Amino acid sequence: MSNQSDTAQRLFFSLKFTAMQQQLLLPYQRVLQQKYPAAKAVAVDNLHLTLFFLGQVTAEQKQLLVAAAKSIAMPSFELTLDTVASFSKPKILYLAPSVVARELLVLQRQVADICKAMGFNKIHDGYRPHVTLLRHVSVPEGFSQQVLPLSIVVSEFALYQSLNIEGAVRYLPLHTFSCREG
Repeated sequence: MSNQSDTAQRLFFSLKFTAMQQQLLLPYQRVLQQKYPAAKAVAVDNLHLTLFFLGQVTAEQKQLLVAAAKSIAMPSFELTLDTVASFSKPKILYLAPSVVARELLVLQRQVADICKAMGFNKIHDGYRPHVTLLRHVSVPEGFSQQVLPLSIVVSEFALYQSLNIEGAVRYLPLHTFSCREG
């Protein structure tokens, strides 16, 4: 078996929620879990909002991505999550903003530009910010419901590694970047 550092890693950029912010997402998850008991809840430590999914990344590419991401200048901003909706493929329920903060779009665009300049291309068309709460859930196509808004202040984003440990997915932040003025 090869050493993890010698092989490509499955990586993505994401907003980095604090442990307290992740806890604030749990009541939304619990309500949905009661309604869809057969669904699988995302582990609290894995709750995140993806900026750009990279896929397999070599150690050299990772170093270049980290160096480039350090140059991003973005002030902290408020993110309001107020809609529960679904993607039918994959079968997930998520919490999302009904109106996407301009600052989030600017940050996502800066991250995407860095990634695309290095040859990474997104799998999905268009950016749809969301926090996955439940997996393996079947809901009617186009399901969407307004919920009590949750506002959180975003002050960091990170480069995460997606690991499979004993059959469970775990997202590990490798490098954290603080939002700051330019």
